[in-house]
Amino acid sequence: MMDGTLETIDGRQALRFERRLAHPVARVWRAVTEPAELDRWFVATPQWTPVLHETFEAYGQRGEITALDPPRLIAWTWGGERYSFELTPADGGSMLVFLHFFDETRGPGAQHAAGWESYLDRLDGLLGGRELSEEEAHRIVPELSERYAVAMNADPGPARESYARYGPLQLSLEDGPALRFIRRYGYPIERVWRAISDPGERKSWFPSDAETEVVESDPPRLLVLRFWGDPLRFELEPDGDGCRLTFTHTFADREGAARTAAGWDRCITRMDAHLAGGSLGEAQALELWPTVHERYAEAFHLDPELGRKAFRLHPLTTDA
Repeated sequence: MMDGTLETIDGRQALRFERRLAHPVARVWRAVTEPAELDRWFVATPQWTPVLHETFEAYGQRGEITALDPPRLIAWTWGGERYSFELTPADGGSMLVFLHFFDETRGPGAQHAAGWESYLDRLDGLLGGRELSEEEAHRIVPELSERYAVAMNADPGPARESYARYGPLQLSLEDGPALRFIRRYGYPIERVWRAISDPGERKSWFPSDAETEVVESDPPRLLVLRFWGDPLRFELEPDGDGCRLTFTHTFADREGAARTAAGWDRCITRMDAHLAGGSLGEAQALELWPTVHERYAEAFHLDPELGRKAFRLHPLTTDA
């Protein structure tokens, strides 16, 4: 779901989100104003009453309620930025409009938009009785950042650099070393299936020197490839209006796990860009490889020198 638009309001850049909710205004009002409710889905928990012109603090930043009309409108400042929630009845439920007047020095609009989308998903979950953890909701944020960057004609680079500090793959030692990546995508299962199964599409994000053969294919649920002698397993299942991908690479060399994880991390970022309608070349993706690799080496408790040497010798990085 992409509910956000980038607008200029009163001479300032603002993100505007409209989301229709199948819950009455009174219920949503509690969710967007009561601290105990905000603590279950919002980015911060402002300790307010709330009352007009009340000041509060959250995460060490000062704020003030600048407009209040229960149960229709609340607006506030926080950390030098402006925010508001506005509610109106709509088809037995309500329409929520959220505005964020943001400071571009703290990150591009597309990155902010992707983050807010994940928090609004947490609000949906809270109201629907299926709460999402912040970690679970944020798994889709890198994909959303790519999509918002394309929609807003913005540079996705700063967001990619930020996300490079957080590795999405996990190392398992059951039945031999294996790297596993699990994430929900906002695209239909058929779209993600084409990206991983069609050789032409796979070329846009897969390692260029890959030796692969198809071992098993059950569209659009399962694809098993042999990659330099190792099995790669892609499993897809529908999940709401999107799908969930589980990627597993089983291999023999545990000492090279950080190097391998960093490579797949960059491939996943390239696939995100491809699915969003953008592009990310292999050489460009490798620019953040050292950052990603050091993160995995630390997480897996491995000596990073093996991966550092491989990076220095890579054909696309020898001039770096």
